[in-house]
Amino acid sequence: MSGPYLSIERIERRLSAGSTEELEFAPGVNVLVGAPNTGKTKWLETLDFLLGDPDQNPFAGAEETGLDRKYEAAGASLRIGAETFWIERRWRQAGAKTKVFVDDAEMPAPEFQNWLMHKLEIPIVNFPKGNPMSGQTWPQLSFRMLLRHIHRRQKFWGDLADKQPEGEQHACLLQFLGLAETLFSEDYARLVELKMESEELKARRDQYSQTLEDITRDVLSEPGLTVGISATTLRSAEERLHKQIEGLREQRTALLSNAQHRAIESAEIPRVAQLGSQRAQLLFDIEALESKFNAASERFNDLRRYRSDLGDELERITRAEDAGAVLSDLKITHCPACDQAVLQTDSHSDQCFLCQQHISDGAANEELGAVRVRFEHDRLTAELKEAEDITSMLEKETKKYAKAIASYREKLNKIENELAPARQAVSALAQDEISAIDMALGEAHERQSHLSRVSGALAVGEEMTDRVRTLEHQITPIQERFDEARRAIDFDACAALLEEGMNSYLSAIEGLRPGAWLHNEVRVDISSSNFKMRIGTRPWSAVLGGTDTLYFLMAYHYGLLSLSDKVGFHYPGLSIIDVPGEFLGEAVEDKENFIVQPFVDLLSRNEFHGTQLIISGASFSGLHGVQRRHLDHVYVA
Repeated sequence: MSGPYLSIERIERRLSAGSTEELEFAPGVNVLVGAPNTGKTKWLETLDFLLGDPDQNPFAGAEETGLDRKYEAAGASLRIGAETFWIERRWRQAGAKTKVFVDDAEMPAPEFQNWLMHKLEIPIVNFPKGNPMSGQTWPQLSFRMLLRHIHRRQKFWGDLADKQPEGEQHACLLQFLGLAETLFSEDYARLVELKMESEELKARRDQYSQTLEDITRDVLSEPGLTVGISATTLRSAEERLHKQIEGLREQRTALLSNAQHRAIESAEIPRVAQLGSQRAQLLFDIEALESKFNAASERFNDLRRYRSDLGDELERITRAEDAGAVLSDLKITHCPACDQAVLQTDSHSDQCFLCQQHISDGAANEELGAVRVRFEHDRLTAELKEAEDITSMLEKETKKYAKAIASYREKLNKIENELAPARQAVSALAQDEISAIDMALGEAHERQSHLSRVSGALAVGEEMTDRVRTLEHQITPIQERFDEARRAIDFDACAALLEEGMNSYLSAIEGLRPGAWLHNEVRVDISSSNFKMRIGTRPWSAVLGGTDTLYFLMAYHYGLLSLSDKVGFHYPGLSIIDVPGEFLGEAVEDKENFIVQPFVDLLSRNEFHGTQLIISGASFSGLHGVQRRHLDHVYVA
């Protein structure tokens, strides 16, 4: 046995009137018998509700029968290994509708399910629903999901666990077989997370690259960029543009030089060159002075605002000082509560004449307050003087910069006037050629700017590639660990044990009633991603019909119970089966005993001591080795 067995010792329902109803069970096979409408199913549904159902009332939807008002609470005594716990639900108690009380300690239903898993030593895992790479979050494999395979409800005899997705059924089977903890490990979850991030990043990178290439092809017409965008093609295009720009600049310089020699006399050329040099230096000096002027002006304006704020604050302090001097002599003449005149009686000098509480020396207090006000007044006066001094200095500095800028501009205007004739002469000879070269230079510079932006955008794609490469480095060791752990899982051996248990049951009922099972053996195939149950080579649901489905599902429960004593497995040793009165139009009563007898034989073995089957039926007459609980009160609507 890999963990403690779970069994039910007693179920109790408390009526609104205060009395109770109860059923007691024992380890082994317990048959809950009674005629139709004696409440067998309601008792088992109450037990199901106690085992962590998140609903608020086990009788919700039964308003027409009055059951929703008849009962106010229910409880059960659970034995888990050597420990016994009393669990209770109180759906009529305010604030307790969704709570489960374990020995009077309350907990929410989901927390109670985790508590049960911990006590049963069943590992809590998260599993993927469907494709692990679908992007859906992995839900927790809860006890309620496992209970769908432990408790066969009367209305659900069409599947291993009706209305449970196949992925969830697969996860439950892996948990019972002791494989879920290994397969749905943290490594697997981390591996899926990293792979999804890597694939998403690759898709984004490819889409980004395609979009960038389409835009670049439309914007640029550089040779070499028509096939694809890469760092190499961009570098080549930038080198070609750089050479083109340098060539245009040299051509422009040569053109201007030739025009200058033709338009200006030789004796004037040195003077024109000197004036050009002076013009360039003046432009540089003017730009530097304007920068200093702007900085000084900004500081000057800030200090003027600061000086204004200090003046306002000093004015407020002065008004407060004057008000203190005026108001200090005012005395209390009327009571602030009743507005009656207050007469000052003889009292101690250190007590307030009105409230009779002790006061410190009034003169000292007044002097201390005056000192504080004077200190604040002096501080503000000093700060204001300092601000005025700095403001005056900055004002002089800005005027100096403004005067220097005006002087330099005047010199620049004189040089411009002297250069004007030479410019006009050169422009007359080379204006058209210079304009064409300037236009070509402008276009080249624009393409160069585009290439620079494309280069920056390409770097984003390269960052994505680096991130993908980093993710792949993280994936590799995790993938190796996960693959090694999965290779160590013997799915076939575990499936064979479940298969053996199911076929043992079918062989047993065939021995008890020859001809009951005329089909091939059950085949169970389980892998890391899915499971199949076949009759021979065909799916069981496509082969079986009528009573054979009943036998098959009973064999499934028998197979799960047979796993209870296996080391490393996690089936809790409890099965609850609510057999319908009719199954697909055929009466079940005449089949009750022989479909239960294999369970009696199984649970009577020493290694299964402490396991339990609770099964309902009409009579189970003549069945030996069972605990019989008979219900005889028929409820009539």
